[in-house]
Amino acid sequence: MSTGSVDGADGELCGRCRPKWLETAPLVVSRLPCVRPAGHEGPHEDAIWQTWVELPPELVYAVAVACVAEQLRRAFADSEAAR
Repeated sequence: MSTGSVDGADGELCGRCRPKWLETAPLVVSRLPCVRPAGHEGPHEDAIWQTWVELPPELVYAVAVACVAEQLRRAFADSEAAR
């Protein structure tokens, strides 16, 4: 998508949107795309200067598995303690 940037220079914008799990209320604001140049380094930034970092999918998956495993451990520990 080719658009003009704030300083008037034409160029390709990044356009990446925040991952679904990082969306916050109001959703309209959370869905604004990154306005930094395509191929930029560092965090993404939307039109109202909110920034976010895309984490590697493997890390997101590993953290989710660890959280679920901990919840299961606690659930079974609570049920054992209730006996």
